[in-house]
Amino acid sequence: MAALAASRRLLHLRPDLEFCLRSRALTPFRAKGAGGVWHAPPRRRLVSFRQGSSNEGNAYAGESRAKNNAMQSPDQQFMQLSLEEGDGDGTVSGISESVLQDVKKSAIELLAIRAFTVSELRKKLCGKNYSVDTVDSVIADFKSRGLLNDGYYAESFSRSRWQSSTWGPRRIKQALRQKGVPEAEVDQATRSVFQDIQGDEEQTAHGFSKASMDHLFAQASKQWQRGGSLPLEKRRARIVRWLQYRGFNWAVINSIIRKLETQHPP
Repeated sequence: MAALAASRRLLHLRPDLEFCLRSRALTPFRAKGAGGVWHAPPRRRLVSFRQGSSNEGNAYAGESRAKNNAMQSPDQQFMQLSLEEGDGDGTVSGISESVLQDVKKSAIELLAIRAFTVSELRKKLCGKNYSVDTVDSVIADFKSRGLLNDGYYAESFSRSRWQSSTWGPRRIKQALRQKGVPEAEVDQATRSVFQDIQGDEEQTAHGFSKASMDHLFAQASKQWQRGGSLPLEKRRARIVRWLQYRGFNWAVINSIIRKLETQHPP
């Protein structure tokens, strides 16, 4: 029992040694040998997995880590991998390594739910009472590893809102600015979604590629046909409001209305 009590005190003072103990019940044990003499079992050594540990310790650590990974979900394995890439001891730029790991873990948990811009993630982490210097250090690390990229986020957001909700450039730009995306990234994202590299007359006039105008006309036609029982002026006003709300300029609106009245006369 004394050995059991001593081991518990050791684990209480040094919890990091918990995974370094051989799996063995700490109970009194005696084996009867030849000649009826009782012998105590051989003592097991504690194996440390710190840097410079023996090959046996490294092998045991690898086997234990492999078993743990097999029991983890893909999201948990991604989180563990991301944290291990930045593991270390001591301090980094005057910031405690343990605090950095806490911030990284919080950031990865947030990113596992949905994508964030740099500004959004910084606000979320600062809202958890982490210091600004620590948050900025983690964000810089994530950007260098490709876990945060405002350019990719802006283009993905723009394409999604355009295809699913028919948002125009003006409304998309407004939403991205509110999310803290830099203006250069905002402009690049909307150009990649709405403009064509070749550049034809229609794009030159309205800032849209032909494919984008065709998509917008198809969506506007559905709205136009739903108001088939309304007078022409009300149908026209209804389409104007629908397009304005989604962030299209007057040049695009007039072009769509003229095309609607030509192809779908009242």
